[in-house]
Amino acid sequence: MTGQRPSGDERGGDTREPAADRRTNGFKPPRIPDEPAPPSWSLGDVLDQSDTGVVVFTPEGTVCYLNAAAGRLLPDCAVGTALPLLPATGTTWQGEIFDRRVRGRRAVLADGHYAWYVLDTTAERRREDALLAERRRKVFLAEAGRMLSATTHPRRLTDLVTTLPARELADWVALSVPSMEDGRLRTTYAPATGSPIARVTSGLGAAWTAPAGVGRVLRTRRQELHPLMDRALLARLVPDEAVADLVAVDARCALVVPVHTDDDAPSVLTFVRSATSEPFTEEEITLAVDYAERVGVALRTSRLYVEQDRRTMLLAQALVPGPLPEVPGARIAARYRPVALTDGLGGDFYAVHPTPVDGTWAFSIGDVCGRGTPVGMFSSRSLLILRTAASAGCAPAHRMALLDAELTLGDPSLVLTAITGDCSVHPDGSALIRLTCAGHPPPLWMDPAGRVRAMAFTDPLVAGIPGTVFGERELPLAPGSTLLLYSDGVTEARDADGEAYGVQALRHDLASCAGMPVDALVERLEQRLMVHLGDAPVVDDVVLLAVHIPYRDDDEALPNPAELGCPVPDEHPDGA
Repeated sequence: MTGQRPSGDERGGDTREPAADRRTNGFKPPRIPDEPAPPSWSLGDVLDQSDTGVVVFTPEGTVCYLNAAAGRLLPDCAVGTALPLLPATGTTWQGEIFDRRVRGRRAVLADGHYAWYVLDTTAERRREDALLAERRRKVFLAEAGRMLSATTHPRRLTDLVTTLPARELADWVALSVPSMEDGRLRTTYAPATGSPIARVTSGLGAAWTAPAGVGRVLRTRRQELHPLMDRALLARLVPDEAVADLVAVDARCALVVPVHTDDDAPSVLTFVRSATSEPFTEEEITLAVDYAERVGVALRTSRLYVEQDRRTMLLAQALVPGPLPEVPGARIAARYRPVALTDGLGGDFYAVHPTPVDGTWAFSIGDVCGRGTPVGMFSSRSLLILRTAASAGCAPAHRMALLDAELTLGDPSLVLTAITGDCSVHPDGSALIRLTCAGHPPPLWMDPAGRVRAMAFTDPLVAGIPGTVFGERELPLAPGSTLLLYSDGVTEARDADGEAYGVQALRHDLASCAGMPVDALVERLEQRLMVHLGDAPVVDDVVLLAVHIPYRDDDEALPNPAELGCPVPDEHPDGA
């Protein structure tokens, strides 16, 4: 076929790559960059910006390089010199340079060279020291609070107050306690020379007017700091007896802190440091104030306990029976053994009361359940009520009713067992006993022949229950008879094996005392009880009260109770 050949466009164009491109398969090699220009900074410039000092040593130990941080941390370091401060051996080092704390690490380099990397740790160590100091202060305060709260004895407490801060706060500590009652200032201090604790008493008026130290703190209730003192100032801050002692140890600074105790005037703590100790810092002053607060709490607690103990002792003395009166026609003896548990204040009591009726006298024995000050107070009040009612001529049942009515006005948890009675001695030498027994162990009666019986009572105990009615029983006593009243601390006393003494043993021992004088009788009964207890402690008050009707001087023979017309009292329902 002939004709005109189509153009390139008409043929669609020749899309084949050039031969050179076909040989490289389209890959174009990267363009080689031009050689970079040298940087405008050096490695030394980089190291100079570091906070870590870098010191490089030659094998001979000479400094061949150091950066700016090393120059600041090690002022004596220079190129070409030796620096003995940084050793040629070892891996770590730490020390102080011009009050700066420094720590270093050694690294071995090539060709025998080695480098020290030194870091300033002053701020870090100060934070650690502050945390350790705070922890130590908290431990000291916690231990001081624990030890101060462990004692309430005034003298032991003041000794402890002056000795506890010896290692933490001061070389010498004094506690001054004012007393507005007698106008005296009592100072306790632990001498710096190690001698025993000393105590000094002086007039409060003279100390109050002092221009500095204890007197001024007493007036202003503000602490004082004396960072530098001479002997004259020292004499105004401490007792005269301690001046020479403190001068010998070169006392230099003092801190006087008030101890608030809610009194008219505070107590005062004086801390003194010698020249070998650092001056008081703000943290240590704060620690001294915190310690004074704990001392104040301990002093207040001690005074409360002392006051409570004083009141308890006065109350206990009021409950201790006085001498028994002389009763015409009768012989009376008693033994009272209070138990010293808790505060030593129990609820047992006994007494012999006068009455307005000639030839008649009254007696009472009681036991308030429980122990402690409330029980002792109610025991004392119960005894007063029974004595007052007997002096007013009230019968035994009426006296018990008055006591029961009084109990309704007090603590409803208090319960009282008691016996109260009257004894009337007749011209023929016999006697008549009228008794009211409210829940108390029934008395024992021994006739002239030595036979022992127990009386029977059904009256309730004194519990403050409205409507309670108390009855009376009469017991004629022939000459030679003995009536024994006792507390449950006698019959319920248990030996080491837990065996109670019991009523039967008491009856047996009472019968063995027939014919004894009444004083010897109660003493023997107490001895027999102690023999039963052995090594076991006495856990309840022991009361024994015996009433003996003696024979008249003209009696030649032991009379028979039946001949005297004295009926035998009923036995106890349980045969005790």
